[in-house]
Amino acid sequence: MDDKIPLTEDDKIQLRRRETEILARIERLKRTMSETKAIDTLAFKSKLYNEALDELRRVQDKLAGVSED
Repeated sequence: MDDKIPLTEDDKIQLRRRETEILARIERLKRTMSETKAIDTLAFKSKLYNEALDELRRVQDKLAGVSED
């Protein structure tokens, strides 16, 4: 039984906008990680990168109608 409420067009627009922002952030992190030599900075940026990927997955799952359960 699926009790999920369908996304409204406004919800979809907001999620697509968020998806675009996250993808831009991921690209910036990839670029700065390749330019960074300090291990501690790389570790921090890697953490931010992985968090961004997780958030992107959640946004895309929501857009696709996939349950987080």
